[in-house]
Amino acid sequence: GEGGRVVDYRSYQVSQMANVEVYPGSDMDAAQVVEFGADHVVLATGATWRLDGTGRENPTGIDLGDVAVMAPEVVMAGEVPEGPVVIFDDDHFYLGGALAEKRRAAGGEVTLVTPAALVSAWTENTMEQHAIQAKLMQMGVGIVASTNIANAKAGEVVLECGFTGVKRSLPCGVLVPVTMRMPEDGLFHDLVAADLPSVTRIGDCLAPSTIAAAVYAGHRSARELGEAKTDALPFRREMVALAERGG
Repeated sequence: GEGGRVVDYRSYQVSQMANVEVYPGSDMDAAQVVEFGADHVVLATGATWRLDGTGRENPTGIDLGDVAVMAPEVVMAGEVPEGPVVIFDDDHFYLGGALAEKRRAAGGEVTLVTPAALVSAWTENTMEQHAIQAKLMQMGVGIVASTNIANAKAGEVVLECGFTGVKRSLPCGVLVPVTMRMPEDGLFHDLVAADLPSVTRIGDCLAPSTIAAAVYAGHRSARELGEAKTDALPFRREMVALAERGG
């Protein structure tokens, strides 16, 4: 809902501007972008969640064998995983908890596994963590904290305690890894190769982050558009100077 509000507000503001044309739902490849003949091309093509378990706890990924894996985007789009669902949350923001709540509300068996000591631990910074974990517990979502996934195979994942290293298996029909995202930057690299006069990438296409960071990236890009590239800050800022105290 919060994400939708961000999109709706900005879409309405842009729709009132006579010097802006919007073509939603229009995919473009590199050839079409080049044919458009724009002086500046700014790409905000987003990012997608990795499916191999790569993240903070497992920087080289996880051996997932032939376990069934489903992307977070697919679950949020409405596809229903079959069998007991294991959500591995190594992202620690809101999405792991949201996916667990969505699946449990549909009546499925769900276990949320996280290397952190709490569910959605980063949301302590937004004062939401206690509400998120309480809701999941009330709904009957299984919570396994301070635990990593060592490996997996069809029908099960092997959990490893973060303190003792003791391993145990957990039934798993579908694994949903919420670990890290990869930029969708293929179009950017194609356009760089096409030697356009000006092509940049912003938002999640440059570095996956929060909704607030994406909004800021778009705003900053608009302010810097057409400015000469420099290592210095492209905008003026107030500088504070300290002076000796008078006698």
